[in-house]
Amino acid sequence: MNKNVRKSLKDLINEYQDNDVISSIEQDYKAQRRETIPVDKIRFNPFSSHQFFSDKRLKDLTDSIKNNGVVNPILVREGKNGYYEVISGYKRFYVAKKLHLATIPVVIADISDNLAIFMVLSRGHKKLHDNILNKTYTYLTLTKDYHVKRSDIALISKQSISQVNNILRLATLDEEVKLALKKEKISYGQARVLVGLDEPTQKELLNKMINGGVSVREIERIVKKLKKPDKYQDIVAELASSHNCQINITEKNITIKFHSRKELEAFIDVLKNKGE
Repeated sequence: MNKNVRKSLKDLINEYQDNDVISSIEQDYKAQRRETIPVDKIRFNPFSSHQFFSDKRLKDLTDSIKNNGVVNPILVREGKNGYYEVISGYKRFYVAKKLHLATIPVVIADISDNLAIFMVLSRGHKKLHDNILNKTYTYLTLTKDYHVKRSDIALISKQSISQVNNILRLATLDEEVKLALKKEKISYGQARVLVGLDEPTQKELLNKMINGGVSVREIERIVKKLKKPDKYQDIVAELASSHNCQINITEKNITIKFHSRKELEAFIDVLKNKGE
């Protein structure tokens, strides 16, 4: 068994903070035997279950796998119900699935949640061309479902807490804006400017960005007229992230939009408990 399998996230941070964690950890698995398993028995890991990729950016990889198959095995661990979870090799797995390959070479490793989380976050800062929303949904899952601190995400992924907060805030955007960002019709910088605006305004400015060719700087000037700096911005962003809701603040009103009645009731319960 790998010595890191059962270590806490804090222990892993202390050990690998100044090292190339991916090279160090994956080195332990290189000597293990390759296996071949059905593609339909593999899933993304639960921390990265919302991964998506641009087919255009993956053209070279797709052509290579189409002609030669998957040469380098992907790293997986045993999951639930007989499935395996991808820890490293997301894009190779995605392309193999897209090409309807029957099987794929893998290395099956004993990897705990903490080690998997550490590897996902450590690798993330190197994925410069991945869609930013991949990070948003991964960070959201880690903070909500696995109670990973934002400060730890920042430390492991080699970012500032401010950068982590900005990435998480993208989750509060209108769905139409997120779809445009996902399809790369707008940039991360353009999307960030729209955070905190009400839905009609977001859609109006989104249309200007896509159809009017309006620059980020021009949009910033428009937005600056619409809203003043809010001293509660970080608090609102954290509340929106932790309760999966959208919060808009004007001079005299606060509007909170939930995706379901259940989420609304859960939020009300939190307020009641704080008031007791």
